[in-house]
Amino acid sequence: MYPNSPDKGGDWGLMGGIFDPVHNGHLLLAESAASAFDLAGVLFVVSNNPPHREQKPVVSFDTRMKMVDAAIDGNDRFCLSDIEKKLAIPSYTLNIIDALRNEFPGVNWHLILGADNIAVFDTWYQPDVLVEKVKIIVAERPGYEKRFRDSPWYKRVEKFEMPLMEISSTMIRQRIKAGKSIRYLIPEKVRLIIMQEGLYR
Repeated sequence: MYPNSPDKGGDWGLMGGIFDPVHNGHLLLAESAASAFDLAGVLFVVSNNPPHREQKPVVSFDTRMKMVDAAIDGNDRFCLSDIEKKLAIPSYTLNIIDALRNEFPGVNWHLILGADNIAVFDTWYQPDVLVEKVKIIVAERPGYEKRFRDSPWYKRVEKFEMPLMEISSTMIRQRIKAGKSIRYLIPEKVRLIIMQEGLYR
C-alpha cells in the first residue's frame, strides 16, 4: 500500500514507461511535473507489451514492477499500478487512460511526456482522441526544440521545465554489460536488485 492514492481524487500525473530499468531521469521527470502542476501525486504505470517498440523489454514485467516499487519508495507523492497487466495486448495509452478513468472517476489525469515523445505523438494510437480525454504535460528538452515546436500538437499541450539529466535505460544496460558503475544513475535500491539478480549482463 502507498500513503497516497488516486482513490482520493484530484489532479494526478500519469507516468508510463517500460522502465527497463527505471532510472533517476524518470524520477526527476515525475517530480518536476508534480511540482510544476501542483499534482496530488504521480501514478507510475509499467508497460507490459509496448506497441511502439519492436524490441521487447529485456527483463520481465514483474521484475520491472519490483524495480519501480523500490525506486519510488520514500516519496509520498508516487505510487505504482499494474493496470497494464490486466489490459488486452497491445495496451495503448488511450486504453490505459480509459481504464484509469473508470477506476478513479474523481481524478483529472495529466499524461507526463518528454519532448521526444511529443515529437512523434502523431504516430500514437488515436492521438486526437487522447488529447480530448487527458491533459498532456511535456518537459521541454534541449535538442528537441525545433521538432517539438514543429509538432502539430505543440499548442495543444502544456509545457514545463526540468533540469537536464542525460540518462537512458539503454545507457544503463550498456554500462552494466560493460562492467561499468551505475551508481548515482539509478536509485540505490534498484541497483541492488540488478546486482543481486544479475540483470542485464
